Amino acid sequence: PQFDAASIRINQSSDRPSTRYDAARVVLHKASIKHLVRRAFPLPDYQVVWPDWAAGDRGALGYDVSVTFPPDTTAERLQLMFQDLLAARFGLTMHWETRDVRAFEVRASEQGPRLREAVNPAQPTDFPKYSTRIEGGVWHLSSQLGGAPSGLTVAGFLEAINSMHILDRPLVDAAGIQGYYDIDLTAPAEAPDNKPAMSELFGALNKQLGLKASLKTFSLRMLVIDHLERIPTEN
Repeated sequence: PQFDAASIRINQSSDRPSTRYDAARVVLHKASIKHLVRRAFPLPDYQVVWPDWAAGDRGALGYDVSVTFPPDTTAERLQLMFQDLLAARFGLTMHWETRDVRAFEVRASEQGPRLREAVNPAQPTDFPKYSTRIEGGVWHLSSQLGGAPSGLTVAGFLEAINSMHILDRPLVDAAGIQGYYDIDLTAPAEAPDNKPAMSELFGALNKQLGLKASLKTFSLRMLVIDHLERIPTEN
């Protein structure tokens, strides 16, 4: 299946990514190539073997994408349309293979999770909403983004931490906790990167949120990208 119409333009501004959509249209502003791929293949970042340039372009190069489709299109069919778009415009070729991956499995601690249900949860979006700051040598992550509604899922919270590249291995959600939560997490920040050390982060997860991380080996079905162009063909 293909989109009824599709437009892709390069965006190198400093804008934040955003999404608008209805029953027959999706409009992405400053979407990363990783976001486009994960719309076509709904996998966490660590289950995709990316080309080197995809990581190097983090925050620098984005794409403004507008696509239209029949209003009765299912989520599964929409994924196939994005797969077709990536193949046609970015030359995507890929294959699947199973690999053993060492990662940190996150579960509720023995005392149980310490999570506060979101008072004013935001509508689900393509981008987990959160903010981070360094204050007085302390790293702070919050599910509150300015004056916007708050709330993160546990999976979205772990995805946010993974995107910051604090750890050398991903956090994998195995807690099975559903719902949206108001999250505030703090840990000492280490120079020069102003990020918490692994031991400090894991201690904060356990003590403040009741989540425990342990190193495990996972056998995962991986999406391996063989070829992906950085610049799409013209509209």
